[in-house]
Amino acid sequence: SLPTGSEVSQESLLLHGPFARKPKRIRTAFSPSQLLRLERAFEKNHYVVGAERKQLASSLSLSETQVL
Repeated sequence: SLPTGSEVSQESLLLHGPFARKPKRIRTAFSPSQLLRLERAFEKNHYVVGAERKQLASSLSLSETQVL
């Protein structure tokens, strides 16, 4: 039997273990004009990264994380 100090509960494993789920990200509700700009950028290049991503996010008043 393990000492009480080293016991790990099932709940603790679920919250902190290797298969722990990430907290859900809040879904962004894009405006029609933001969607249009994002779709156009995606058509040109499926991977918007670096300076282009930063500039696009800034011009749409979004975070870089929201511009994927």
